[in-house]
Amino acid sequence: MKRLVIFFFLFPAAIAQAQTKFGVMIFGRENMNTKIKIAKELGVSYIRDGITMQKWTGHSDRADRWIDAGFKLILNVQWGLANKPDGTREGVPYPTDTVEYKRILDDILTKYNPELVVIENEETVQHYHSGPIEDYINELTAAIGVAHSKGIKVANGGITKDELALLVYNYYVDKGMKKEADDFARRCLKPYLQQGNMPAVKDALIKARKLIEAYKKLPLDYVNVHLYEPIKNRIHGTDPNAREITPNGIREIISWVEKATGKKVISNEFGIRATSPELLTGVLNEFAKSNIDYALWFSGKGGAGSISLHNDDGTLTLQGEAFKKFMENYNAGK
Repeated sequence: MKRLVIFFFLFPAAIAQAQTKFGVMIFGRENMNTKIKIAKELGVSYIRDGITMQKWTGHSDRADRWIDAGFKLILNVQWGLANKPDGTREGVPYPTDTVEYKRILDDILTKYNPELVVIENEETVQHYHSGPIEDYINELTAAIGVAHSKGIKVANGGITKDELALLVYNYYVDKGMKKEADDFARRCLKPYLQQGNMPAVKDALIKARKLIEAYKKLPLDYVNVHLYEPIKNRIHGTDPNAREITPNGIREIISWVEKATGKKVISNEFGIRATSPELLTGVLNEFAKSNIDYALWFSGKGGAGSISLHNDDGTLTLQGEAFKKFMENYNAGK
């Protein structure tokens, strides 16, 4: 009986599946004309772009350009971005004045009325945010009220793959499922994350568990996850020339999050950290099979160590050509 339960946890019974809405986030200093050209070349309809609330002046030039070019915007709304003089970034405290927060967010969502708004980016990452995670949960609660009053769906900023791996691994450990825990660790867990007594690991797990519990209770439309293949980071022993996806890794993580929260999963940031076009296609196919509504690829240099779909001049890389081919086949129903 135990094996039967595990089987259905990893591979839930098939249900009527809506087609995943693929898109991209184009990260870099290219001008908007070039970014629009890249997105059109890639064959996507959805774009991730962001608005910083503390800099809101009534409109966003980038958002206007994307919409005017015919793209659908998945809007990432952040309270603030703090950059140090040396170019590094320091965490911005989560907003605590919910009256002011709701006022600005209402103005932004009235202006753009996206079908989905994502609140903050990677809510536990310290070089983006500071303060207790409870402040983020309160911010998200306020955002849900504003967005739902306008018929707009809401997702969290994005739980990162290290936190996700910690959550799944510790679920197996807590349930006494040693075989499953060891197998998952072999495939998906960086070695240092198994050292549960390390302060950083303990803190990450505590925050992640608080978020999962909050997302289970909140009227959140989606739980947003950020996943990169290989799921084990290359600096911790994974082959940077990997050609195949981590066996069952993406689907196992997505299935766990859906089971733990009772919410559907999306990803407004995913990609690869190896150069193989075959790996890229495998990741796209895996997301297409995972019954998620939105999946947006991160294309750019320097961000999260990901492999870009485009060159500095706006032409597509080999990986970009593979992405374009996938989208042609996907949109044709092949």
